[in-house]
Amino acid sequence: MGLAGWEDFFGKNIEGFFHRRFGSALEPVEVEKAIERVLWDRRKKSPRGDFVPNTFALRLNPEDYRRLSSRRFLEDLHVYVEKLLILTDAYMDERLHIRLTEDEALRLGRCKITSCFESEDAVLSDDKAAGGTLVLARTSFDMPLNLPPKRELASLTVVEGPDKQATLSFGEHTIYIGRRDKNEFSLTDVNVSRLHAGIEYRRHRHVLRDAGSLNGTLVNGIPVVESVLQDGDEIRMGSTQLLYEVL
Repeated sequence: MGLAGWEDFFGKNIEGFFHRRFGSALEPVEVEKAIERVLWDRRKKSPRGDFVPNTFALRLNPEDYRRLSSRRFLEDLHVYVEKLLILTDAYMDERLHIRLTEDEALRLGRCKITSCFESEDAVLSDDKAAGGTLVLARTSFDMPLNLPPKRELASLTVVEGPDKQATLSFGEHTIYIGRRDKNEFSLTDVNVSRLHAGIEYRRHRHVLRDAGSLNGTLVNGIPVVESVLQDGDEIRMGSTQLLYEVL
């Protein structure tokens, strides 16, 4: 067994032994990976694409709950899931909801997750029934929020053209691209229309839409009117080529 093999063995077995023997605290990355597994297990195929649950209830040991039940942690978890949807080419109806609750029956370092496809009305009704738990309470913490506009999920970078290396990071808000000064991404390419295209956020995905431009818009060499963007897509407008990437 080579060095890499031994490192893999120790990573899978020795670390797991100490976790089981001594009970280490739950780390944020472990919660992320657990949610990622749930997203894969609960994917539903449809003619509109692969859809995943939008509501997650996480049960934690009381000590883990006290460490992790913060607004910052839930915001980071929210962003992680949003980026994961793009990277795995999945969609989500309604807003994303993540709820943390403490469970004394769980050992330190353990996390149990339940998920469901739930409408906005149903989630809000549950919150009202629970007394509206948007406070860092001892028993539960729920944060059904939209990402603030400054939360950045992806970027556009000019890799070819007059504005080479220009870049823009963006999140859920709509952005416009073209030669107009007031566009979120303003280009100087004379072959680009003043309002060439826009990118909207729909079903938790960035959707590029041509705005009736003179020379059209291509994604990976194919002319499009509308296209759901995926990580690594190349967008051509006039003499300009942009790269779409998840941050």
